[in-house]
Amino acid sequence: MAEDYKEGPPGETGVDEQPGNIAQPDNNTGQRAESQPDLNDQTEYNQNETSAAQDEGPDTSEGSDTWLIEKAQQNYTTSTAYLDTNISNTWEKNLSHFRSEHAPGSNYTQANFKRSAIFRPKTRTNLKAQEASFATSTFGSQDLLVIEPEDPSDPVQVASAKITKTVLQYRMKKKMPWFLTVQGAYQNAKVYGVCFSHNYWNYQVDEHIKPAFNTMGVPETNDQGEALGFKDRVIRHDDLVCDLVAPENFRFDPMADWRDPVSSSPYIIYMKPIYVGDALEMMSTNDPKTGKPAWREHDMAAILATRRQSYDRTRQAREGARRVDPADENYGSENSIVWAHMNILRLNGEDYVYWTMGTEIVLAGLKRLRDTYPHLKVGERPFTMGYTSIETHRNYPAGDVELTSGLQEEINTLANQRMDNVKLVLNKRYFVRRGSQTDLDALIRNVPGGGVMMNDPEKDVQVVNTPDVTGSSYEEQDRLAAEMDDLGGGFSGSSMQNSNLGETKDATQRVDSKAAAVDDYGKTIFIQSWLNTTINQLVRLVQMYETDEVILSLAAKEAELYERFGVNDVTDQLLRQSLTVNVDVGVGNTDPMRRVEKLLMGVREVAQLPGMMERMKVDSISDEIFANLGYKSSIKFVMSKEEFAEAQKAKGEQPPPLEHQAKMRELDIREADNKMRNERESARMAQDKELGISSTDSKSRSKSESDNLSGNISRERMQHERDLEASKGGREMFKINQDIQNKNNNPGG
Repeated sequence: MAEDYKEGPPGETGVDEQPGNIAQPDNNTGQRAESQPDLNDQTEYNQNETSAAQDEGPDTSEGSDTWLIEKAQQNYTTSTAYLDTNISNTWEKNLSHFRSEHAPGSNYTQANFKRSAIFRPKTRTNLKAQEASFATSTFGSQDLLVIEPEDPSDPVQVASAKITKTVLQYRMKKKMPWFLTVQGAYQNAKVYGVCFSHNYWNYQVDEHIKPAFNTMGVPETNDQGEALGFKDRVIRHDDLVCDLVAPENFRFDPMADWRDPVSSSPYIIYMKPIYVGDALEMMSTNDPKTGKPAWREHDMAAILATRRQSYDRTRQAREGARRVDPADENYGSENSIVWAHMNILRLNGEDYVYWTMGTEIVLAGLKRLRDTYPHLKVGERPFTMGYTSIETHRNYPAGDVELTSGLQEEINTLANQRMDNVKLVLNKRYFVRRGSQTDLDALIRNVPGGGVMMNDPEKDVQVVNTPDVTGSSYEEQDRLAAEMDDLGGGFSGSSMQNSNLGETKDATQRVDSKAAAVDDYGKTIFIQSWLNTTINQLVRLVQMYETDEVILSLAAKEAELYERFGVNDVTDQLLRQSLTVNVDVGVGNTDPMRRVEKLLMGVREVAQLPGMMERMKVDSISDEIFANLGYKSSIKFVMSKEEFAEAQKAKGEQPPPLEHQAKMRELDIREADNKMRNERESARMAQDKELGISSTDSKSRSKSESDNLSGNISRERMQHERDLEASKGGREMFKINQDIQNKNNNPGG
């Protein structure tokens, strides 16, 4: 019993010494022993044990099913009450404004409201512009992320970084909807104020028995006549998964640390909608990791009985008032939706996880979280949370939709009042004398070209003239729109009109820069809170579970594994290295053309530094330029190293330019003249010798002149060869600069 145990300080043995099915320290080694028995197994009871259990009542010890259900109900009730009281109303209003609808409870939604009720979609306009800017920043580059070794001098870590980056980018682009996931998370953070994701590796295998046949084609059987066969394993799923979780389906303690609620909360509840048929399959199919079903077996009636009233205000607001909540269906079949709860508890400083169907039945018993998710660090959980604004000591910060909701309502009010005014100007209001026998229906319809029956038109009916709306109404709306842009980081014509800076180019850039700074601030918060954290978990999942031979071979080729290390296989030791992961996001530079201009300016400045020109990664620069121009890479326009080598080989040795050919001919002529002069001088000297009139001075003078002339020609020839080489380099540099200028002048070409 509980009173027979004495609690020790947590942390010494990993868990406190308490009874139940939680693992206890081994007496000999001091290490934590395995749970006895495994709570994920089906427990069998004999008749005596069942009778004894009924006599003693339900087992309420820590880790028992009764205890787990009580914890699940307690945490679910507490979190639901907090959400319904403090958060759900705000989310419902935010979703209505996001969908360009008036929020519930507004005068515009009342049945007896007869005035103008239009909704000016300023919220959706701003949010769409912010999403477009974020997409440009995040996916405008060819590389989605930057993975670097912690020790750049270690060649193994360098190779591991390249392999991991290639594998993860391949899966993001080819195997998972990464663009929709990231954009959806960013949208959730803007609308709800928070976003959540569940990061894991989905591995499912189907096992089939193939019948065995003998050489005659007859099925093989055993002695009892039963057919023999072979197990055939077919991989159904082997995927890296990052699932977005609807905010109302993720619960944590409201008093958790506002900087990291997911890891600091004493409990986590992930409410996962699942079809009854899929739940039954989980109960009957063996998990390839354990060889046993992942969930305990229950019949369909027990599963359907866990459904409570499934209506949720937040989910209904997301669907819209005119749609039926798809989860609020009460038909009982395999296609019905039930809610499986993943419950994470912190017990004695360590996280444990178990599954329940609703809060009624246990699907999987208590297990250590890191046994289920081995890639996690100590204290980490397989969920990540993000936001776009910081509100200290508040676990549910306000998103941009909530921050601008008051201005949105004022814009709607002003627009509807102006619309009412315009309608009254075009369709007058009338005072009708009581009992005047006037045709009120015809008067109200006010059909063009129609008539109205009355006894005395001058006395029975009086037209009420309404003055037209003044320009102050439009000016006030522009001010409200500008304030909304300033708060959300948007830039529009109203922002420019109300900036009092005029419409010069410099003024426009100042206003645009101010809006970009606010927008970039929200991006930076989101990147640091969700994107970086999520990608770090995905990297560790790839290092732990990646076995796809095709992907690994592509990664090995990219990392030049054979050239560097003389091996072709990617081993676990090579893959599981310590790496630094960052996201390649162009914050502060969302205009593609300005990004290209800044990139080229940076390349030119760096190229002027000593020794930097040769270290430039030309292929990466080309890919970045064309990615900003809307192309996936530069491979369509720039030859690879192999293609360039083949092209040069096919061209052969190219002749020098015409001006260099002319210079060479001039030097040849001068060399021939010098040779003829030497011959004439030699002939003259021979003649002088015969005549005996030569002297030492004349010989020395002639030799000196000849040497000087030969030396000048040699120097000129060497200088010309240097000029020729410089000219070749100059032509290549001119061609590169000309191509870059043409690309800037014709970005879409």
